[in-house]
Amino acid sequence: MLPFRKRLSGWFIARLPRESTCTLNQRRIYLLPTRFGLSLIVVALAVWVGALNYAVSLAYALAFWIAALLLVAVLMAYRQLAGLTLSGARSEPVFAGDAASCRIRLSHEQALERRLCLQRADGEGDIVDCALAPAASLDVGIPQVLAWRGAHPYPDLRVWSEAPFGLIRAFAYVRLDGALLAYPMPLADRDRNDHQEGREPSAAPRPTERDEFSHLSEYQQGDTPRQIAWTVLARRDVLVSKRFAGEPAGAGLRVIAWQDYPAGVDVESRLSRLCWRVLQCERSGQSYCLLLPGARIDPRPFQKEAALSALAAYDGGQPA
Repeated sequence: MLPFRKRLSGWFIARLPRESTCTLNQRRIYLLPTRFGLSLIVVALAVWVGALNYAVSLAYALAFWIAALLLVAVLMAYRQLAGLTLSGARSEPVFAGDAASCRIRLSHEQALERRLCLQRADGEGDIVDCALAPAASLDVGIPQVLAWRGAHPYPDLRVWSEAPFGLIRAFAYVRLDGALLAYPMPLADRDRNDHQEGREPSAAPRPTERDEFSHLSEYQQGDTPRQIAWTVLARRDVLVSKRFAGEPAGAGLRVIAWQDYPAGVDVESRLSRLCWRVLQCERSGQSYCLLLPGARIDPRPFQKEAALSALAAYDGGQPA
């Protein structure tokens, strides 16, 4: 994209509000000829000038036929975007430095097949081509690298179509109100991971996959997600845990705390080390509790997501 066009589009997009859902109409759709369309306009003008000079009826017919084709192309290109609804879909969090897929839902109710292209409004990133069936919806992903942890707003988008003739480009700019979440980049901290804070010396590790199932009992704080009877929770809405033969009573709880690190360790490094320890506990099936200033994440269903989200949202004083 040329610098002038980039500044102009940036000024224009900044004036648009952020919306949870955007439906394109005649006030949002813009139309411009493509390079092929401009060439055809020049040809039509040249043929028309020649028809005026030489009074050739066939030349008049050709010039007006080209003009009519361009007018039809305007209407057909406009119909590709008219009535199209864009909204944010659920996007999976990633770790800082990785590329996230910004999920966008496209939908319409007209009995018209649409061919569209989407890209970040600044012209960076890949172009996503998609075909939308009549009266259907489709989720597409716009890749975006999340350089730092925390919430990132959805990128400004440009959606356009040159279908069906490639003569006219219909385009629109969209700013969706959504966020992409980036967890801290894990940083290995094996010394502290080997020490199991808050655990009794005689406590044995959690049951493995080879332990035999014994019975169901009431859920207790410290039970791992593997122990939760998910089928019972789905059917009866009751939280119970599976017990295994040979499982010791009162298995210990690992405490992963902000205060484990001296004051000289910077915030980002501390968050990255805490993130790595959380992931290690999840991989090994170890029960853990994450302690942050102003927040405590105890063992529970979806504890991993809650813990990593709290680390990602930490704002220097309390988790946001």
